[in-house]
Amino acid sequence: MEKLKLNNGVTVVFAPAKERLICVSINVGHVNEPKLGIAALYENVLMKQVTRVQMIYGGNITSLFTPFAKDELEQVMAKIANLIKKPNLGDDLIAAAAYDIVRHTRDMAPLVERQMKLLYKHTAFRTGSGKEFVWDTDSYVRAVESYRQNDLREFADRYYTGKNMVIVISGEVNKKQVKEWAEQYFGAISAGERNRVKKHIYTGGYAQLSANGAFNQVMMGWDVTDIRNSPAANVMMSMLAKRLERSFNEVELVGGKKIFRQSDARIEVKIAGYYGLRTLRISVVSAQLSTNEIIDVICKNIVRLTTTEASDRRMETSRQWALTEKLWLFSQPQPAAVEISWQFFGRNEDMYDINTRLNYIADMSAHEVMLVARDIFSVPLTMVVYTNQPHYTYKEVKEKLTW
Repeated sequence: MEKLKLNNGVTVVFAPAKERLICVSINVGHVNEPKLGIAALYENVLMKQVTRVQMIYGGNITSLFTPFAKDELEQVMAKIANLIKKPNLGDDLIAAAAYDIVRHTRDMAPLVERQMKLLYKHTAFRTGSGKEFVWDTDSYVRAVESYRQNDLREFADRYYTGKNMVIVISGEVNKKQVKEWAEQYFGAISAGERNRVKKHIYTGGYAQLSANGAFNQVMMGWDVTDIRNSPAANVMMSMLAKRLERSFNEVELVGGKKIFRQSDARIEVKIAGYYGLRTLRISVVSAQLSTNEIIDVICKNIVRLTTTEASDRRMETSRQWALTEKLWLFSQPQPAAVEISWQFFGRNEDMYDINTRLNYIADMSAHEVMLVARDIFSVPLTMVVYTNQPHYTYKEVKEKLTW
């Protein structure tokens, strides 16, 4: 991957891909914003001024992206650069953006899935001052409605600057010409100061959301923000997801005989959270299974990962699943561009090479997978449940995870 840096600190990366796409990422979001809700408001204001441009929000990072035809790149670069340099911050536009955010926030507030994710995040992380991330709908709404032109200008002047910006251009382009356009359109943006990614303290913990009895949900997570040997973690997660899928479709009878059934369990194993605040999160939702049954299956599979090396057959299939997932990620211009941008922001420009990562995955051993599982599952547990049933205590679940 070829890259260049403009005099004002803007980094431009050329990413190989079939589809043509430009992605401009800014190192600020709703996790590291200076005032509650101001990042979302500013993003909404910008989006009301352009067409064919979308935004991705990643907590510590905000990305504007759009596809372009072969002869459109200069026009698109000029449009995005002008939006960043000379945004319209009129009162009417700000009020309309705030109205949209408030309406969406109110609509989403009652949803169980949203509340569970928020509760999980608040339970897992504390700031360096020891305070929890607190989500309060009314406080958020009041904050968004309070900001005016001077607030947004101050925000843009601090964060929408050269040293906080990475531009990823995917597809077949004339690189020499693109370099000239980058200097012409983005070179005049103020350099500013680099927004260092804030370190947050992961604590783990337990929380419960009262349920109506229609279904149970268990979320369990562990901090992987600074995990080493990510290729082994990729393979381990693929293995865990498939083992959970199998485990939730079997019933062990007296005498050790097993019969298989079609379970309604909806299973998710993913890296959750935000860039700079990442956890490995397991989520299981079921109307058939009790909360304790769900917990038992999850714990059994985690202990197995940390105590037993996988067979050659299981390693082969898990490596293939992990390779497929990683190949898919970097074959899609949009997620690949955001991931590339984050390598610069979160890893101090130490961007890993995707081909090297794929080779590591292909050569991963069962012993390495077991060791990375021990590293991940040895950190404090985050457990959040949506249930009205009696269930294991947080202490009892931690004991079940002992190996």
